[in-house]
Amino acid sequence: MKKVLIPFAACALMIFFSAQVFASNYVGNSSSRKFHYANCSSVEKMNPAHKVAFTDRGEAVNAGYVPCKRCRP
Repeated sequence: MKKVLIPFAACALMIFFSAQVFASNYVGNSSSRKFHYANCSSVEKMNPAHKVAFTDRGEAVNAGYVPCKRCRP
């Protein structure tokens, strides 16, 4: 039974955090410290564990993130 619960819990957490990211306007990468528009192709390639949701550009800049050079948020 425990072998089934661990993957289920991991999937549930990934879905929860993905929903938060899609609901935001900007997505930051905690590894690169860059932020992107939510629909930037770089976001799709990003490790889900490194995604940080921001509601506006100012919030990302104040957190020390720099704009993506591809989507130019």
